[in-house]
Amino acid sequence: MGNITYLHVGMGGKYYEGFINSDKETIRKGKKYKLDEVLALEKPWAHKDDSVDGIVGMGVFQQLHWRDLVFALRESLRVLKVGGVLRMGVPLIENGRPLDHLLGWNNTNLFNYGLLENVLLNHIGYRECRLKNYHETAIPEFAQIDNRVDHMFYIEAVK
Repeated sequence: MGNITYLHVGMGGKYYEGFINSDKETIRKGKKYKLDEVLALEKPWAHKDDSVDGIVGMGVFQQLHWRDLVFALRESLRVLKVGGVLRMGVPLIENGRPLDHLLGWNNTNLFNYGLLENVLLNHIGYRECRLKNYHETAIPEFAQIDNRVDHMFYIEAVK
């Protein structure tokens, strides 16, 4: 059995052992933080095709402009092995929070589950997409990265 590779994207200074922790910058709020690689989601990822077992990102995908988001989702599919899982923690409009709240914190996208499911399955090429609960995941190691129990939704897509 080969090595298992998990990629933590948009880590925002939160480093987790057992993951390749990546972000687009090495400094956050004036402080340098530890990461394993610089990775801008909207640019080609420095990972080979079919080389990653799982990808997790909390509160990062809704901050990408639409074309950059589509590019990042395509890159995620490219680097994942067959059966690999992409887990996203994103706010969804279904949570009933005000739009000003949903569009805070550099968020540029409003998501609902139906939209993300359609994009992931019918336009990107994932074979499965599921809405999950906090700490409910196909990859137990991902649960530690879930960061909001009350207003974050967790979506897992399987290649």
